[in-house]
Amino acid sequence: MSVLARLAGSLPWSGVLGIAIFWFLAIPTADHVARQGFTHAWLALLAIPAAFLVYRWPFLLGVALALGGTWLRLVHAQLPETSDQSTVGRAAFAWALSGQNPYGHGFPDSWPPGAPFVYGPLELLIAPLGVEGQVLAAFGTMVLLAWQRTFITLAVYSAQYFVVQFTATGINDLVPGFLILGGLLTLERHRVAGAVLLALAAGVKPYAFAWFLPAVGFAGLTVAATLGALTGLIWSPLLLWGPGSFLRSVELAADTHPFPENTLNMPALRILAIPLAIATLFVRRWWLVVVSGTVIFCVVLFLDKWASYGYWLVILPLLGMLAERAAMDRLQAALRARVLRSATSAAPAS
Repeated sequence: MSVLARLAGSLPWSGVLGIAIFWFLAIPTADHVARQGFTHAWLALLAIPAAFLVYRWPFLLGVALALGGTWLRLVHAQLPETSDQSTVGRAAFAWALSGQNPYGHGFPDSWPPGAPFVYGPLELLIAPLGVEGQVLAAFGTMVLLAWQRTFITLAVYSAQYFVVQFTATGINDLVPGFLILGGLLTLERHRVAGAVLLALAAGVKPYAFAWFLPAVGFAGLTVAATLGALTGLIWSPLLLWGPGSFLRSVELAADTHPFPENTLNMPALRILAIPLAIATLFVRRWWLVVVSGTVIFCVVLFLDKWASYGYWLVILPLLGMLAERAAMDRLQAALRARVLRSATSAAPAS
């Protein structure tokens, strides 16, 4: 009886579901790319037998799925880019390298021409890595999900066509998404290190600031000092280029997207983010840091006039991980209890 109970508690049941979901999602994703001439996309399905071979080591099972998802992205990256975020970043890097201000003006390289650089100074260093840099960050995110043993979330993130496609289209949300996920997971036990990763994420894309005040509420003044000092250092180039040039870029970005798209288009309600952010200073539980930062993120970005689909790639791994953590803990306990009841009822009467 005790052996069966231990077995039910130790088997990575979410791993079984993760492999099944990966199989279900990877086939249409690989087929879509293969139909465009890249038949080697089907090699991603080798992740399925690989995952079964290392079934006794759950982290390696997750890494196998992550490698399959990475292969799908690398193959998809051979298709033409359909987003200009990385393109604008590379153009801004070239301007900065030549001694010019990357902020405050549009770039002819964008589609349509004239989009400004509205990201953090660290994006200037990441953009030259191109799509491959984003794919590498996506792999890092998948490894973190494997480490957390959230295999269902991992399977969806690794093989669902929407996620794979947007990873490889030229968006720049995968690197900050990886840093936010890594920072929040690290913050749970190593608070200063987690704060460093969150500050780096905000140095790539400012929307990572959504998790700053929740992190301070959870971890205290040391984290506040770390976030403040590192953020000041990362954004210090604006002292040279002028903070006004960054604000001008924000204005130009609004003009670049004159029509509402992908949001609720209620920008006046974004003011709700202010009381929400203040309330998060009283957060004392880690999962509330994740949730409250995500709520602020959504209020600021998805109540605006325009938003990128890439924003979803930042928050879906966070929400999926939290939901799966809670659900699988309950499932494991229920399975153990059921095995115990079955074993007890099957035992011969004395």
